[in-house]
Amino acid sequence: MFRVEGSAVAGLVSVFAENWLECTGEILAGTDQFPFREAPGATSACLVINSTPQSGATRAQILYQTLITCARRSIRITTPYFVPGRNARHALIQAMREHNVSVQILTAGPRSDHPAVTKVSRSIALKLLPAGAEIYEYQPSMIHAKLMTVDGVWSVAGSSNFDHRSFAINDEVNLAVLDRDLAARIERDFETDLRESRRLNMEELRTRSLSARGLAELSWVFRREE
Repeated sequence: MFRVEGSAVAGLVSVFAENWLECTGEILAGTDQFPFREAPGATSACLVINSTPQSGATRAQILYQTLITCARRSIRITTPYFVPGRNARHALIQAMREHNVSVQILTAGPRSDHPAVTKVSRSIALKLLPAGAEIYEYQPSMIHAKLMTVDGVWSVAGSSNFDHRSFAINDEVNLAVLDRDLAARIERDFETDLRESRRLNMEELRTRSLSARGLAELSWVFRREE
């Protein structure tokens, strides 16, 4: 859970107010809805990125792919649904092969609330593992955090899954923060979660049952690539 104080709150509340207006026709205003106050102590540079379906790339997709493209050391992604489209996959593969970036991805495992999505995710893993990605499935329960850290300095937290729906279809909001301390805290939690996760490997994925492979490929057909 994140607690946000300071100027970023205005941006987050504004995104909520915009969606509220679209859904209800009601304009939120006044101190009850916007009780802003200055944050005590140190502050971090941050960006509030809203994302609305439109023709072309959404802001969420631009945010994630820009940070991935700029990465030079490490990318850590936590997402319940890891179903990136072609452009996002290419950005990750390029980061690993051209810049030797370490890529680790943590996603839902056997307790996923959408098992079919997990099967599609595993088919995508077959494309990323040869480039050097480490992909883990969380074992104890459904995982619902949506986080990314880049080079131990940038952190992204918000509503976007690392999938095509979040990047192209859904209304989303994310907070991108430039803060080494925050990135370090998120990465410590990431390492803790990895200890309760199972790493995928090529041999296991290639020897899946024909029925599981067929379901994954059928699901893939119904996904529209960006």
